[in-house]
Amino acid sequence: MESIRVLVADDHPPLRLGLRALLERRPEIQVVAEAGDGETALAMLEIFQPDVAILDIRLPRRDGLALAREIRRRGWPIRILLLSAYDDEALIREAMAVGVEGYLLKSEGLEAIATAVQSVARGLTAFSPEILARARGLLERGGGGLTEREREILELVAEGLTNRAIAQRLGLSPRTVEYHLGQIFQRLGVNSRAAAVKEAMRRGWLHGMRHPGEGE
Repeated sequence: MESIRVLVADDHPPLRLGLRALLERRPEIQVVAEAGDGETALAMLEIFQPDVAILDIRLPRRDGLALAREIRRRGWPIRILLLSAYDDEALIREAMAVGVEGYLLKSEGLEAIATAVQSVARGLTAFSPEILARARGLLERGGGGLTEREREILELVAEGLTNRAIAQRLGLSPRTVEYHLGQIFQRLGVNSRAAAVKEAMRRGWLHGMRHPGEGE
């Protein structure tokens, strides 16, 4: 089994070093880089392309949410686990819009963070109970949805394009398109392309589109 390659970005050395030590005690996890600020983290992300990025929301020189947005903009298939001391609704709303896989409060402790890394690496999500409760409230009030990149991909799926054609249209790799489709399926609770388009339309996340097979 391949190891889970992780980047740790936090501007508090004791937490960063403690988390690295704890993660490296798990044989299936390899910490490939660490950073104390956002610009260094971005450079390390580009070089190492880890499986999971642990990002402190309050990083200096480019915060964790800005890094998450950049990861999505560049189409890197990196799973994102945000760390924060706050359960602020505005931060949660933005994290949901970006489409992060996890969001933990630092009060959860290092062991919980290490377990969350394993979860998001397997394609699951990991949220602190307080974050999850607020996120559900936002979804119920219509605050959820797809990221901009996911919406672009789903629109092209609805046009009938293959993964390879979508990759060429958006300047991405087919692997990255597959990753985003997996995220879309998970978020919508579906397991096919047509079902994803239909469900997104039902929720009002996509407008003025027909799903594949409709009207033919």
